[in-house]
Amino acid sequence: MDLDTLREEISKGLQTLEQLENIITIFGGSRVDCAHTAYHKIQELTYILGAHNYSIMTGGGPGIMEAANRGLMQYKQESKNDSIFSIGLNIQLPHEQKMNPYVEIPLEFQNFFSRKLVFNYNSTAFIVAMGGYGTLDELSEVLVQIATGKHKRIPIILYGKDYWSGFLTWLETKLLDEGVISKVELELLTLVDSPNEVLEVLECFKKSDFPNHTS
Repeated sequence: MDLDTLREEISKGLQTLEQLENIITIFGGSRVDCAHTAYHKIQELTYILGAHNYSIMTGGGPGIMEAANRGLMQYKQESKNDSIFSIGLNIQLPHEQKMNPYVEIPLEFQNFFSRKLVFNYNSTAFIVAMGGYGTLDELSEVLVQIATGKHKRIPIILYGKDYWSGFLTWLETKLLDEGVISKVELELLTLVDSPNEVLEVLECFKKSDFPNHTS
């Protein structure tokens, strides 16, 4: 690991984001096709989040990330709202991925470590959509950070009940039952299926009336 590159990536990322507010980070898979229902659901979600004055930050690549940046930019262009931003934190990989065309604030990373740190720096909430190993890694990272008190508590929202309900059942019936996670740690996660539910979670959090994962 090149320490000079690491420092430069972290410094540039933090300086870029420090003046921005109301950033929602969306994690999701690069392999989700633009014709997939999950793609369109995320595009719709971020369009609505833009209408509620949230900026969107993703990994900057294709798939779910593209859908998230695309929905935000669609709203921004229609509304002429210059107070929200489409942000992409792209990681350089051997076969994938290129920055998607809907990112207006691009940040390039060679290291997962610095990229994760920047993701965590200034997010209002994390929304986790359909994805694979990379998405699970990002989800695990923020869960550990918040559960151990290394990151302030903010909503971690699993988006898509069909996709994530089995995962939550496994956490509850295996990890919780075996005592390797606590009920409080399980309740860091909230499962939703619509933009209105996301907005409700965000509003409840602002009022410190945060729902658990069964809501």
